[in-house]
Amino acid sequence: MYSESLLPNGAALWRSQGSTGGAVIPADGSVDLILRDSRLFVAGPSTMRIVSERDGEGGSLGLRIPPGHAAQLFGPVLPEIADQLVPFSDLGHGPGAGQLREAMLGLGRGETSVANLARATSAHTADNAWADAVRRAAGGLVPAGSAAEQFGASERSFRRRMLGAFGYGYATLVRIERASRARALLEGGSSLSDAAATAGFSDQPHLSREFQRLVGMSPSQFAASSA
Repeated sequence: MYSESLLPNGAALWRSQGSTGGAVIPADGSVDLILRDSRLFVAGPSTMRIVSERDGEGGSLGLRIPPGHAAQLFGPVLPEIADQLVPFSDLGHGPGAGQLREAMLGLGRGETSVANLARATSAHTADNAWADAVRRAAGGLVPAGSAAEQFGASERSFRRRMLGAFGYGYATLVRIERASRARALLEGGSSLSDAAATAGFSDQPHLSREFQRLVGMSPSQFAASSA
């Protein structure tokens, strides 16, 4: 059983109980803190589809931090842990990450409330207008050079800031946002050709290649599973 609820600044608290693993999770560009069997892990920035692991005896508890909002927690290590599951204790981190850790552990033990985690999340994943604006540009398929100019930066400095804030480059963010839009279109009943064209893919083969990498299945398989 899986459930999730929204927290401040675009974060989400999710719970999984009884999963035997093996579920394919599409790339969403986010960073997750995952509590399983009283151990806390960090799932680094998600740039490709992953396969879920088996839940612990007490299930799994996760805090999803949206793209661009985890930099103040883990700083320069984000690019190094992209698409990896790393023990929290192995990472250098700021005091905000430590407070989120305590809130997650307390919630897992039943000693603190979701409201406490929400307050910690609000305090340490603060609104990042720049990151949110970059996501909108990527969702609009704005080319990297134009995006850099839009944000008053050279392409090199823009690339460097992207890595620091997101843990991956702008082109990767464009692919993630484009695939997310295609998924929404297919879930809404669009044909493969309409979804490819509307989401900004060059053609259906392009859609299929990106889907296999980011979603873990073909567009037709995804559409059938959403019907």
